[in-house]
Amino acid sequence: MKFFSFILIFIVIFLLQQDTGVHCENYHDMYENYIERVVSHIYLKIISYRKQDSNNTMDIDEDVQPNFNMLNLRQKYCYTIGILNFMYIKILKKYLDIIKLILNVCLKHHKKNELNYFSPCVEMLEKVLKNSKTMIANLHNAMKFLIYLDIRLLFTEGFIPHPIIDVIDFIYQFILEEYSETSSLDLNKSPYEISEMKLENLTKFLIDASKRIGNYVENHKFMLIYVINDMSKIKIAEIPNDLNFARIEIINQFFNEIVKLWYKNLGFEEFFNPKTAEFIPPIDPDTNQNDGIEALNIIRRESGWKEMNHISIVYFGKQFSVDRIINDEVSNINFQIKKKHVSQLLRCRFTEIMKNYRSLFSAMLYICDKDAHNYYNNCVIKLFGSLVKSKTMLEDLYEALVTLKKSSIWSVNYTSESNLQIVFEWVAGFLSLLENNDFSLKNINDNKMIKQLLIIFKKKFNVFSTLLLNEIKIFDTLCHKDDKFKNVQYYVNYFRNPENESINLNPENSMQIMLNACNFFDNFCENVSKSCYKDLGFEKLPHCKIKN
Repeated sequence: MKFFSFILIFIVIFLLQQDTGVHCENYHDMYENYIERVVSHIYLKIISYRKQDSNNTMDIDEDVQPNFNMLNLRQKYCYTIGILNFMYIKILKKYLDIIKLILNVCLKHHKKNELNYFSPCVEMLEKVLKNSKTMIANLHNAMKFLIYLDIRLLFTEGFIPHPIIDVIDFIYQFILEEYSETSSLDLNKSPYEISEMKLENLTKFLIDASKRIGNYVENHKFMLIYVINDMSKIKIAEIPNDLNFARIEIINQFFNEIVKLWYKNLGFEEFFNPKTAEFIPPIDPDTNQNDGIEALNIIRRESGWKEMNHISIVYFGKQFSVDRIINDEVSNINFQIKKKHVSQLLRCRFTEIMKNYRSLFSAMLYICDKDAHNYYNNCVIKLFGSLVKSKTMLEDLYEALVTLKKSSIWSVNYTSESNLQIVFEWVAGFLSLLENNDFSLKNINDNKMIKQLLIIFKKKFNVFSTLLLNEIKIFDTLCHKDDKFKNVQYYVNYFRNPENESINLNPENSMQIMLNACNFFDNFCENVSKSCYKDLGFEKLPHCKIKN
């Protein structure tokens, strides 16, 4: 059985608070220099694309931008991301134009019932999409790398463009799913019926992808103005204007040229597999990064994240969903951003849990005061019984937080959006309350003891409520929740009439309301332990296995 004494909790809190990181400033400088080198490399390459010789080849000329040295990191970053976003949009629009042209030809054959031309046309369209897989994957990787840069470590809040990962990810996922080695055909249908299904699927994809690109351009017109002059000076790989005469080979050449100019030449291969020290991301000397990478890769594969799909984090004004946070394998390249995204997500989720924890206790206290007033002591005893049962949930949250701390996934920094210290203190505080006071039913013998324990509980509960209220005030700046928090009155009404069952509110039946509340609360705690500890794989982590 798990045991948490007040002294142990105090020591752990004390140790956590000492983690100020004497090398923090040095690491900050190292990381800023790393991003500066990466952004400057891409920036210079883009600038060089503005000057082309008569053969349409790209010259590398670092002096074509006379004000380059005067730009600070923020300006270079905004310019670089702005240009890449809209050049990638331009590439994707041309890519969709190719698909649309061939698709329209297939539709004409289908409308005229030209069987000998329809299926081969669909096959050609599929071949083009399969051949585009490398190009789309590389553009997708480039955008992923850019969102791996932890810009919140460097820039204060304000306008910062975000890479267009959402737009390109839609296209990438479609190509990956439709043209993977494991994709299968319906063998019960004729080749013609299969071609019809494929054409319908591709038509829907084209409409959806075009809509997403259109929405992005419409919502970012101000950015287009910011880079429009330079965009007109930068050309992407060419393809004949009249695509009716474009053979597969020419389209493939377009794909290959895009990969060369807008992925390889910009250095993304080198960034993902750095061979020189300048592009190797620095490691914070105050963290054990290998432990953190191992821990994140274990827990991110677990099923418990599904319980958080209603939550996303807010990072520099952009929402990041659960899938976006946990999808990618964690490595030295993205550890810094991934650990902060995961910690911030868990801060949102654990705050939601503790907010519900408080609301449920408040509802139970209200029921004892109003509905079960004639059975007040018995009602309070039931409340204490649920409080004791919640200890397992609190212990699981405690161990999850300590394990994350030991794994270098979060550190104490009260100004950080990913700091879990406040949640840790709430959980540790309730555990110390339970360790230092016996709320078990067997030892509650008289009214005086009940009254004393209730005073102790309410004192702790009120302090917690005040701290929680302060956290809730900034909740929307850190988190986005699809549903609203349920207030105390909602729970009271539900317990009075659970699942629309009629309850006679006569005094002798009032304790049934409290029993409904206790049952709901107990199930809530069990579900939290399951979804936020067991189903997140914390029992599999080395730090949990050696916790004792």
